[in-house]
Amino acid sequence: MKIPRVLIPLLFLGASLGAAAQGEAIVQTASVTREATAPTADLPGTVISTRDAQIRTEIAGRITWIAEVGERIEKGQPVARLDDHLLTLQLRRNAAQVARLKADIDVRTRQLERLARLARDNNMAEVELDQVAADIEMLRQDLAMAEVDRERTAYDLDRARIPAPFSGIVVTRDASEGEYSTAGAPLVRLVDMQSLEISVPAPLRIARFNREGTAVAVRGDTLHSLETVRSVVPVGDPQSRMMELRIALNAGSWLIGEAVTVSLPQAAPMDMLTVPRDALVLRDREQYVYAVGSDNKARKVRVETAGGMGNRIAVEPLGGELEAGAAVIVRGAENLREGQDVRVLDNRLAAR
Repeated sequence: MKIPRVLIPLLFLGASLGAAAQGEAIVQTASVTREATAPTADLPGTVISTRDAQIRTEIAGRITWIAEVGERIEKGQPVARLDDHLLTLQLRRNAAQVARLKADIDVRTRQLERLARLARDNNMAEVELDQVAADIEMLRQDLAMAEVDRERTAYDLDRARIPAPFSGIVVTRDASEGEYSTAGAPLVRLVDMQSLEISVPAPLRIARFNREGTAVAVRGDTLHSLETVRSVVPVGDPQSRMMELRIALNAGSWLIGEAVTVSLPQAAPMDMLTVPRDALVLRDREQYVYAVGSDNKARKVRVETAGGMGNRIAVEPLGGELEAGAAVIVRGAENLREGQDVRVLDNRLAAR
């Protein structure tokens, strides 16, 4: 019969009270395994955004609107607008100049055609014909420059609406409405909250043990996860001998600027014993695990940790024996004594 999940803590409590009367401790165990594990170094890292930009204006002008701090801006939407009245007038002027030059070219072209007919009848000097042709060519060059001026004004007019290069949140605002902004002046800082990574400064000596795709353990104040190395930059500072690693993160759980600890492999994998992290007991400046033998007695085994991955950690026994397949206590070890009788709770029941 399957026991409801809500009754399991009550069963565990009842079993604990019954065992306490008999001097036994109720525990849960897990198996020791042997697997290839690399020693790791715990290094500090920082959660960053891969797209974090200080948005600046390309033209000068008075600010008529600017996004508020905390406002989400989609890609292509404006983060600020500048007064574009003078640019609109300039664009009209440029358009008029282009139209005037086109009209001049049309008049001179018709004049050239008439002169060409006269020249065929020997009624017109060739010199005057060449002069009109040269005037038309100069007008065409003036038209080309006028069209460039018109396109430049249209470009500046479009830049009066400063668009977001990517979707993000406005983190800081460096200007206010009504202020006159010069070209290149900062307006807002825009941060993409979805494209996250961890930046980790690491010693150059561990570069050869970390490659793109290496899985590493990341720990924050409340979160623990396995993530993947996205990039290794094996070029270090000549003074600090440090390089940078970038670790990919999924958005939603981590905060930009959050401090994390990253466990990076610092040697080649070795065949080592591993236990669940919950099996470790840290007390009196030592660390140990409790193994349970066939006599159902708790046996204290001092260990030294050598790194791990996820919920398991590699250990090396210092005092006592520990081998693959042995049972170590993962629940109920806090108040145990060496040699104390234990009763192992059915782990299958506890897992339901």
